[in-house]
Amino acid sequence: MIEKGHYLVKDSEVLFTSMGDDAVLLHVQRGDYYSLNKVGARLWSITDGSKTIGDLAGEITEEFEISREEAEKDIIELAGQLAKEGLVKVVETPQDDEAAQEPE
Repeated sequence: MIEKGHYLVKDSEVLFTSMGDDAVLLHVQRGDYYSLNKVGARLWSITDGSKTIGDLAGEITEEFEISREEAEKDIIELAGQLAKEGLVKVVETPQDDEAAQEPE
């Protein structure tokens, strides 16, 4: 179960590009595309492996009109979807950018 104390680590095989307020993710190895709305795109851009889901929710609530509880719930749900698709890993300890970018 994903919790607000967990960290998100992006897969190094995923490319990100903004498209206006939205964004597109491309898993290079598989060739799969995914779209993110404005909030999801911002979440992706601030995810670096060193912030907990709770930390990320705090940043999101400063930028968007959403409660912290709702942000945490939404981020946990999105994290589950992204992890299921292999776009992120959910881990219990912080990861630095270099460790997060090394392929397995």
